[in-house]
Amino acid sequence: MKILQWNTSKVLGGAEFRTLELTKALLEKGHKVCVVCRKNSLFEKKLKEEKICYISYKTQILGFFKISIFLKKWKPNIIHVHSGKDYVISVILGMLNSIPVVIHRRLMAKVHLITKFFINIWRTKIIAVSQVVKDVLIKENKFKEEKIEVIYNSIPKERFNKNLEIISKLEQQFDKKNKKIVLSVGNLYPTKGFDELIEVVRILKDKIKNLLVLIAGEGSERKKLEFLISRYNLSSFIKLLGYRDDIIELLTICDCFVLLSYEEPFGVAFIEALGCGKPVIGYYCGGLPEIIINNEVGFLVPPHDIYAVAEKLEKILLDEEFSKKLSFNAINYFNRKFDFYSMVNKIENVYYKLVNT
Repeated sequence: MKILQWNTSKVLGGAEFRTLELTKALLEKGHKVCVVCRKNSLFEKKLKEEKICYISYKTQILGFFKISIFLKKWKPNIIHVHSGKDYVISVILGMLNSIPVVIHRRLMAKVHLITKFFINIWRTKIIAVSQVVKDVLIKENKFKEEKIEVIYNSIPKERFNKNLEIISKLEQQFDKKNKKIVLSVGNLYPTKGFDELIEVVRILKDKIKNLLVLIAGEGSERKKLEFLISRYNLSSFIKLLGYRDDIIELLTICDCFVLLSYEEPFGVAFIEALGCGKPVIGYYCGGLPEIIINNEVGFLVPPHDIYAVAEKLEKILLDEEFSKKLSFNAINYFNRKFDFYSMVNKIENVYYKLVNT
């Protein structure tokens, strides 16, 4: 099958890595795959490094004509679009060239009326990354249930290959032998709840004097977080690491993963943590109840209840036997529920069904 993956994001974030990993898996299965991306983007650079076929454009107007010509020449069997801003252009070009389109939906936000119109009038299928995303599409956008299929994100096992040299350096840098290390990963945006994580540290700092919280990520909230850390004199307890490409190694040295996001359609960061066998703590919101089995692999707590977070984190960090049980459960649960190639097979089945309708 000839498959056109479509993602014109300027950044290289989670959705782009999911697109890349899916593309590589489909190529391994013998499909011909090409990727539409934004010209001069980090994603284009990554595709070039990986030697993956791609076609890029600067603006949607130019892209419309460039991709239209490409479709007539390459004749893909299906288009799979991963970014909301690309939905309309991909569906219109799919209609003009009689190519069905798969829409990947990773957000809980409502779909624009124009976007909904085009999705409904053509041969399309929506892949929702969680049941809560599907529920929003049905309740808020009135899409028919049969048009949507829930397929959870996953991560290939190769992503968990660890660099032992990097791990050794991190253990020394953050004094792993003497610290209780908590990791949090995400863009530094208001909805990610890093300010609330700082409040949790304020609660625990006198109880767990060797507590160290590492926050990996960049974003608009950085200056605010730096101010809060300074104001509460927490610089010895919290480190802002900025953007990192050694997340798996950081997960390896941590004792627990915590992300207090209160708008989380799915939560790939939690999947990475579970895959590394780490206990997790998150808010009971969005798609997280579909990921985290409470008291089995970690804890779900009510949104904004920092005292509940502090209580659960203290339990994990100080009760070694309980923490080991959660870690054991986490890795087994990940292997059972989030097998990467099972996800690829489900997406492949969506392609075949849509092509044959």
